[in-house]
Amino acid sequence: MEAKRISRRSFLAATGITLAGSVLAACAAPGAGTAATSGEAGAAPAQESTSFVLWGLQYDPHVERYNMLADAFFEKHEVRPTIEPQAWPIEVKVIAAMAADITPDVTCIMGKQLVPLLQQNAIVPMEEQIFEPLGIDASTYFNPGAIGAYLYDGKYWGVPVEDNNVGMTMAVRMDWAEEAGADALALLPQDADAISWDSFENVWNLAELLQKSDSAGAVSVWGMSGKGWDNRTLFGIMRELGQMWWDEENEQFFLNSDQAIEALRIYVQVPVFDRKIETELDTAHIDALLAGKIAIGFGNHGMAGEAAKLDLPVEAWVRPPLTPGGTPQFVGEGGWGFEIPVQAKSMDLATEFVRFVASEEGQYIWAGIYGGVMPATPEVMTTEIYEGDDAVKRSARRDLVALANTAYYGSGFGIPSEMENITTTAITQARTGELTIQEAAEQMQSEMEAHLAQWKAS
Repeated sequence: MEAKRISRRSFLAATGITLAGSVLAACAAPGAGTAATSGEAGAAPAQESTSFVLWGLQYDPHVERYNMLADAFFEKHEVRPTIEPQAWPIEVKVIAAMAADITPDVTCIMGKQLVPLLQQNAIVPMEEQIFEPLGIDASTYFNPGAIGAYLYDGKYWGVPVEDNNVGMTMAVRMDWAEEAGADALALLPQDADAISWDSFENVWNLAELLQKSDSAGAVSVWGMSGKGWDNRTLFGIMRELGQMWWDEENEQFFLNSDQAIEALRIYVQVPVFDRKIETELDTAHIDALLAGKIAIGFGNHGMAGEAAKLDLPVEAWVRPPLTPGGTPQFVGEGGWGFEIPVQAKSMDLATEFVRFVASEEGQYIWAGIYGGVMPATPEVMTTEIYEGDDAVKRSARRDLVALANTAYYGSGFGIPSEMENITTTAITQARTGELTIQEAAEQMQSEMEAHLAQWKAS
């Protein structure tokens, strides 16, 4: 793909942003302590601030990116946010800060974590404040899995900066595949331009060849593992089979559908019980791969990059389609992004900053995290961040292509963390044999229905 370098000074000139008078008067901040109706910012005279506060995750790679964004913003406006990193979960702290009238002006929170803030009408919708002034059609400007995490009740509530699909990738210890010889190497995708495996059968066969046992016959290295982020992988297989796991419009789950059971068969029954190339481990697949406990990891797109830090030769391809020659479909969890609280005291600067984050330059700055994260915008995918002929860059480019086929797992079903706990527990119990795949499907269905009823009642 043709790569291009984005200069810090290549900020979208067409936006016409200037510090004074740049805030839309119709979208200025409501008074402190006042929640706007349905989350809309109320009318007020435009204000000109000289400082503003950013809350983001207290995590070194994130803090580095906050500072890089702040430096680039300072070059344009000669004002810089005060960065105040916060421990997880940030949304709870924002609600407490609202009550104490110390709300930050900008936040960086994952889209899936916004439910409590939306229930409090605590953040500003992005259309009039951010996207329309920049001429952005959010549905096409961002990758679908990224922007989907910020779509609630027909409005967008943040600017995404990444697309965290953690159910798309199958990564291999390449040194072990080479040691296994020609039969093993022949099971890898042979087309240099291929983004995905040819079939699940090839993956399972390779896992059998790479599985290792000790002198007593006990497995010392399992062929593969998908543990961790299980529901995203399961939902993606269901989607490709023609059934999303949840219908928001009709408030209906399909976790005990024929497609769900078939997805569990592919994801759990075959590798664990039929082929005996997987077991329930005490750690997620990415950590198991790095620790040499498995030969193939199924799910997280960060495996090749993390392995390279340990000088482990790992390369990844997108998981195979369910039918030969088909296009694999995925369901992701979205990712991190930036929001504006309605109680922001420096609404003008908050707006300017989040507009900058939405720009090509802002998106480019964030996408460099971890050496190249799955970006929120297709435009960034053609930059030099993803150039190179090493296993990490090749793996990342395959995942980039798959982002167009990724959907966010949805909203309206209750608290995402509770959904993830319910589904992960049932999948784990299926993997250990405590539940059959049919029983696991029924348990997920009934517990999610109960959770939704309780959430709506509260």
